[in-house]
Amino acid sequence: MTGRLRDKVAIVTGAASGIGRATARLFAAEGAKVIGSDVAAVDQAVWEAEIEHRAVFVQHDVREEEQWRAVLAAATDRFGRLDVLANIAGINGVRPDHTPAQEPEAVTLETWRWIQGVNVEGLVLGCRLAIAAMRAAGGGAIVNVSSIAANKGWPVRAVYGASKAAVLQYTKTIARHCAQQGWNIRCNAVLPGPIDTPMLRPPGRQLVGGDGRAGVDHVPLKRYAAPEEVARPILFLASDEASYVTGVGLLVDGGVSAKK
Repeated sequence: MTGRLRDKVAIVTGAASGIGRATARLFAAEGAKVIGSDVAAVDQAVWEAEIEHRAVFVQHDVREEEQWRAVLAAATDRFGRLDVLANIAGINGVRPDHTPAQEPEAVTLETWRWIQGVNVEGLVLGCRLAIAAMRAAGGGAIVNVSSIAANKGWPVRAVYGASKAAVLQYTKTIARHCAQQGWNIRCNAVLPGPIDTPMLRPPGRQLVGGDGRAGVDHVPLKRYAAPEEVARPILFLASDEASYVTGVGLLVDGGVSAKK
């Protein structure tokens, strides 16, 4: 590894599994001190050993402001600063039995509030608190995880798509706001396509075809991505290599969006 985040302090939400765990692992390998958080519990000793002992895990519901404050405190009290926030925690609102409905004529306010609460409100809270901490540190980088669903109509995932569109818009707004204020805080997003994670394949459901390749004819690269293939673009946007990049939504989708 090249040490692209050497001496940086990073918070990674959604770090129990999937893209979040892969990102926490990669950040640590690149020299960062990592605070990983997730609403799901992990075996902390196993998690911290996997992240090479440059990390601490905090159980954290991103919808709760006081829990966000505890995560920020874990970063600043233990490591003295915050340089990077990767907002990866998110849900698509789909359970193994394919409920609840998200079609516009069927969706309930309960479902809307559940998905928006995690994907949008949790991110808003994290950005607000991180900006204050990054200003104290002289700057930083925020990377939000949106989705290719932000850019298309998707009736069966209407609420999820709306939430990820909000993430993309809010990313651009934060980027411009921080730049206009002269705060040296960049904010970007990645827009993943189909990734082989627990969100795509929750307990009780297999990928179409079972091998991660079948059933992806809509993907030009003809496969699902591994979580690490999203973690690497997140690393780039979080690092000083992207020092002149802010307000972008980087597609990481195997060419799906290029077909439009």
